[in-house]
Amino acid sequence: MDLTHVRRLIDLVAHAPVTELEVEEGGCRIRITRGGGAPAAATPAPATTVQAGSTPVVTAPEPPPVAEAVITAPSYGVFHLSPSPGAAPYVTVGQAVQAGQEVGLVEAMKVFNAVRATQAGKIAAVLVEDGMEVEAGTPLFRLA
Repeated sequence: MDLTHVRRLIDLVAHAPVTELEVEEGGCRIRITRGGGAPAAATPAPATTVQAGSTPVVTAPEPPPVAEAVITAPSYGVFHLSPSPGAAPYVTVGQAVQAGQEVGLVEAMKVFNAVRATQAGKIAAVLVEDGMEVEAGTPLFRLA
């Protein structure tokens, strides 16, 4: 088994609803398991100090910095802009999308994973070409 094939299998397990995969090919056996990660620690609320005889001032926490809105590939595979060859693309530049709307497909080992908008917005740019091989996390669309 080559390293590319192993990476594809790891990515498949990471994004599929399975916790274990075992493959034997040409006398080589590989077993991939996915364990549950440790739960994220809760961030403590900021402490406020109140002096006697004063009115407490409550300040809202600062919002996190706004990151560029991009839609990324859910897994490794070949990116498709349309549901089938010759069909109209799911979305085009300038089109408004809603959170959760399907905007493309990533095909890996004959398994098609939907690419969905992570938030509402307008497609500002398509960052990869149809039929291009992508890695998990590759930016596919930029939202305005």
